[in-house]
Amino acid sequence: MAFFLNFKKSAQELKSIRCLVVTAVLIALACVLKMLTIQPLPTLKIGFSFIAIASIGMLYGPTVAGLSCVATDVIGYLISNQQQGFSPLFTLVEVTGGVIYGIFLYGFDPIKPDLTSAKGFWKGIRANIPSVLRIVAAKFTINLVCNVFMNTLFMMIMGYGIVPETFWLKIGTRIIKNATMLPIEVFILLLALFPIKAAYTAVFRNHKQHV
Repeated sequence: MAFFLNFKKSAQELKSIRCLVVTAVLIALACVLKMLTIQPLPTLKIGFSFIAIASIGMLYGPTVAGLSCVATDVIGYLISNQQQGFSPLFTLVEVTGGVIYGIFLYGFDPIKPDLTSAKGFWKGIRANIPSVLRIVAAKFTINLVCNVFMNTLFMMIMGYGIVPETFWLKIGTRIIKNATMLPIEVFILLLALFPIKAAYTAVFRNHKQHV
């Protein structure tokens, strides 16, 4: 029951002007970050838009994060130069990812990473294992459900170079790729979520003081 109450609580966030404004800013940020990628290896591309989506899930929950992904996917498609047509199936993948972030991270208080030294950083990680595991669980679930299975299945359905005979081979390739990406993406979230939550808290605490 508590699981479904989180969706209801998240939906109620949409009544808040603060939620709408902050979410709009993060949607815009996600669209910008969609165009920012680095490719350390020919077969490995690292994007950053997931930071903004994870932040929406952390601040406003699964319902808001899922709806936000509809906007980011549509806007991202319109401003990109993709040659393939728009497909709601891949929007569903994005929405599922946003919902998963909201499920795992709603109300989450991220740890402050100690960047003064490697020893201090890992000491902070070991002291906050439950918080770190929430990020790991969120990203692992998204990589497995969305990136590996849903994306591969929908690419086969849409005829994007995958046929039933090669489906499981492609699944295996994607598992290796996403397993490689997982620690990198978790590390990025560990660095990014705390300053985002801290800035959000500071801005609206100061706002209350001046009202």
